[in-house]
Amino acid sequence: MLHRLVQSLRFEREAFVWMDLDDRATGDGLILVVVTQVLLLLGNGASLFGLALDLNAVLGSLLSAVVFWLVFSGIAYAAAVHLLGGRISYATVLRIAGFAYPTLLLLLFTERFVPAFPSAAFLLGTIWFLAIVAYGIHYVADLPLGRAAGAAVAGIVGWVIVAAILSGGFFF
Repeated sequence: MLHRLVQSLRFEREAFVWMDLDDRATGDGLILVVVTQVLLLLGNGASLFGLALDLNAVLGSLLSAVVFWLVFSGIAYAAAVHLLGGRISYATVLRIAGFAYPTLLLLLFTERFVPAFPSAAFLLGTIWFLAIVAYGIHYVADLPLGRAAGAAVAGIVGWVIVAAILSGGFFF
């Protein structure tokens, strides 16, 4: 799994083809999402003992990460297939997004070494995440890279809208 993660972080086609063909990659993607979220919690100052005591917060954070993974993948899939004419399965987009999720650990690195620009950390992690998803969709769905990037961006824009609606912060 770690070998495939490194391949996807380097945008190697072989990793994305493997994700398309191997059903077990979905479980690997879920593991990467959960482990990344736990590492983000620990990197933001939580202790293992503190996490064990505040199980509700940990479960809420993990649930939030998994819901993001599922919703983002669904919207990116719908955009790639129904709007942009690609051929890819939802499960494959789910796997690609799961293997892209650890790029969000860049948040911890940049917060520690470039504390003056916390929004830059978020922006860099998000761009890398979207780039991996775009390349994965490009390779597997045989979409031009621009269209694949459009599907990835649609996924993140859709997630922002869904999150705003679910949090009650969406006003018209």
